[in-house]
Amino acid sequence: MDNTVQPLVSVLIPLYNQERYFKSCMRSVVSQTYKNLEIIIVNDGSTDKSPQMARKWAAQDNRVKVIDKQNDGPAFARREGYLHATGEFVVFFDSDDMLPPVAIEVLLKNILEKDVDVVMGLYDKKLGFITQHKADRGYAFPFNQVVTQPELFDKYYLGFFNNGLFPASACAKIYRKCIIDKAFAEVELYTRDIRFMGEDQYFNLMLFPYLRSMYRIDESVYIYRYGGGTFGFNRHFPELFESSDKRLKLLDKFNYTQGYKPLFAEYVACFYHHAAQLIHYKKADKQVVIDFFKQEMDRRELMPRLMEHYSQQENNKRTVKLLLARDFEGMYQFACEESVNLYGSAKYKAKKLIVDILTHIF
Repeated sequence: MDNTVQPLVSVLIPLYNQERYFKSCMRSVVSQTYKNLEIIIVNDGSTDKSPQMARKWAAQDNRVKVIDKQNDGPAFARREGYLHATGEFVVFFDSDDMLPPVAIEVLLKNILEKDVDVVMGLYDKKLGFITQHKADRGYAFPFNQVVTQPELFDKYYLGFFNNGLFPASACAKIYRKCIIDKAFAEVELYTRDIRFMGEDQYFNLMLFPYLRSMYRIDESVYIYRYGGGTFGFNRHFPELFESSDKRLKLLDKFNYTQGYKPLFAEYVACFYHHAAQLIHYKKADKQVVIDFFKQEMDRRELMPRLMEHYSQQENNKRTVKLLLARDFEGMYQFACEESVNLYGSAKYKAKKLIVDILTHIF
């Protein structure tokens, strides 16, 4: 990069109870080869020692700022960081992950040279001493090719309603802040309805229609720490249902008809997956699970549209047939089977044991 071009990059880090990994996180940020950074740590009501650690970093490095707020989830921690950001470009970063040393330099070089609104790179997945390099390389979005509107929206907005097009999270990307500013003034980029699952996907979902262009590079610019929490009961899983309602409204708004089918399929899978979780982790008895089915079908805005869609299809799967028939007993039996299939296999148990051990040790 031309040393005369030194735009300010704001690195936004939500922080909540990450004293175990926060030191390695911050080391990776402050040691970036690109130095003109504004590092904003938003302490989201942490109860461990991580806020003291953050303030120590701020005392040592004048690029680091610490903002304290009451716990409100990572989406609004990112929002708070964004409101304080003054950089021309923005990088989002989670406080238990790490950046390769040249990550920001590489991302910034590409966004300047290609004159695009977002550049996304690849991420490595780290579990203990095991690292999977370029773990997300398989997505369909092309490498080293500027994708502009209308192709960007027409072809790739589907990525928020189906897997396989591009990684939808906010990490491993750099954004032009002016694009975020424009979207922020007109739509809800951050929501309290989705606090812990898919909050950064929701951010990109709302931002995407405002983008002029995107570019993808075949280089790792992020190190995602994969932990044992992935295998436990996730009490925030129902937030995905809220996300489904919001995404349905966007499909209607843009008349993006190709998104309906994958959105409905994802919802059905999540519907049963959450019930299987409740059963496996003994969080609810049979009647509570059946009540969940009934309440979800009656209150979800998406459900009537889903039922209409599948009533017009032939050869529906068992899961859908049970929904169409409102067969709650059958739904419960299927969820019990899913609980065994998802969590009862020897392969799953062995993988969970390995992940728990590596997470605990490292």
